[in-house]
Amino acid sequence: MNKSAFALVLTLLTQPVWADNGGTALDQIAAIVNSDVIMMSEAQKRANIMQSSSKSAANLAPGNLLKQAVDSLILENLQVQKAETAGIQIDDITLNKTIAGIAEQNKLNLADFQQALQEEGIDYTEFREQTRRKLMADALRKREIQSRIKTTDPKAANAQAEEYYQTWLQELRNDAYVEYRIPVPASNLTLQ
Repeated sequence: MNKSAFALVLTLLTQPVWADNGGTALDQIAAIVNSDVIMMSEAQKRANIMQSSSKSAANLAPGNLLKQAVDSLILENLQVQKAETAGIQIDDITLNKTIAGIAEQNKLNLADFQQALQEEGIDYTEFREQTRRKLMADALRKREIQSRIKTTDPKAANAQAEEYYQTWLQELRNDAYVEYRIPVPASNLTLQ
């Protein structure tokens, strides 16, 4: 399917889905990222997590917070898409070890950690998938950035890594098809 036909199909699909009761919108598309979509429900969940975990995000106006959540999801999707293309996969053993480590950092066993997530309104299956996606993005970032660093001094290497990472994210974003479906200034992408 060519890009214009694909864009037409997505345009038709971006209207809110209405419940049978005649008035309640169920979900709608917040953004299109290459051939993937970010649903408004995903963006709202991310905004809620950002708001509860960051003082600066908690002070943002709701529209700005939603925009940052969508930007975060866009960059995450782009990195995961690139990781999948590069053949980067995270097996269940690695994922389980990572989640066990997160639970341990929180001084909880796995069962208590799952309970704590549930109490926070976070589905454990979604948390696992989100963690897998983050690990994929981290592995890709490490692969892309380490090949560019030319120094052995740890401080200089860290500074170079951050600079290259921001440049790489911008290149990734520039090479992608991204369409916002929420009202945002087009030039205001927040790289995180």
